Amino acid sequence: MAVRIENLAEPIPGYRLIERLGGGGFGEVWKAEAPGGLHKAIKFVFGDLRGAGDSGQRAEQELKALSRVKTVRHPYILSLERYDIIDGQLMIVMELADRNLWDRFKECRAQGLPGIPREELLGYMEEAAEGLDLMNQEHQLQHLDIKPQNIFLVHNHVKVADFGLVKDLQGFQASVTGGVTPVYAAPETFDGWVSRFSDQYSLAIVYQELLTGQRPFGGTNVRQLILQHLQNPPFVAPLPAADQPVVARALSKNPDERYPYCRDFVRLLRGNAAPPAARAAAAAGGAAVTKPLDTPPPGPAPASTPTADAADAEPPVVLPRRGDSNQGVTLCIRSVGPSIGGRRRRSSTARASCSPPWSSASASSA
Repeated sequence: MAVRIENLAEPIPGYRLIERLGGGGFGEVWKAEAPGGLHKAIKFVFGDLRGAGDSGQRAEQELKALSRVKTVRHPYILSLERYDIIDGQLMIVMELADRNLWDRFKECRAQGLPGIPREELLGYMEEAAEGLDLMNQEHQLQHLDIKPQNIFLVHNHVKVADFGLVKDLQGFQASVTGGVTPVYAAPETFDGWVSRFSDQYSLAIVYQELLTGQRPFGGTNVRQLILQHLQNPPFVAPLPAADQPVVARALSKNPDERYPYCRDFVRLLRGNAAPPAARAAAAAGGAAVTKPLDTPPPGPAPASTPTADAADAEPPVVLPRRGDSNQGVTLCIRSVGPSIGGRRRRSSTARASCSPPWSSASASSA
């Protein structure tokens, strides 16, 4: 018998569904009342774990990711409380957040601001960077889907969420035939492998977009975005002048040329505008960046740079998945050209277009 997913249903005994919060390519999220009257979020992952083929494969991917992150505990990572498999349906119970950074960005835009005020945004970036560095350093994990919709807020503090694409760094190999968000994905992921600096690249794009309303890569379809990530210099001119080289380095094509840790990246951003006392406190808060700040100059403006209004109207492009009109984007990977970061350079070509994604709601992105 299929699990009932509707208002007032109890798909897990004692957990009563209240309202649907959002949905996407991998599943949908509901607000639920848990035993004791506590409010939680439940993610229902598409696919039947009892079935074969694509239907069960997506749920299997999420289940594997759960096994990787279930031991991760940190104040800035959304807590996963339990998961159940009933009649092949994977259900994940997690902490209920207030909203996400995309919601906050739209709120600021409605107030006539270009984006989230810089000082406020840097606070969010510091907390997200701390959570991501913990995953990287202590657990050898990369999130691989860092974007505004997956960085949530609980009482104005960050909670990094949605770990369906999490990869461990053993072997550095990753499949990118579906699920990644090309607007924010690091170039090496399109070449079929993961580096320990992949999330930092995505975080840098998130920072520029939420601060200025303009992204560093202006592609309007999957093919353009992949080619720009692989070949074009980032367009960082909308940023404050002092931020431009800092963000440009975090967006290096060669992962080894980025910062050692996400916190190093954010620390330099903080130092650019903070008063002397704050700069001294930031310098005392962690290890200094060991690499020289040798970054390329800002790239030329792309032919079509998304403005904040465009970003607000058209949320990030997501590779098509279950329920999309196109059933997937194929990345044709072949070994060619010079190496990047000591690995053979490979070219990637995307086929098929993608459908507009969903706009995530105030729980956990699906």
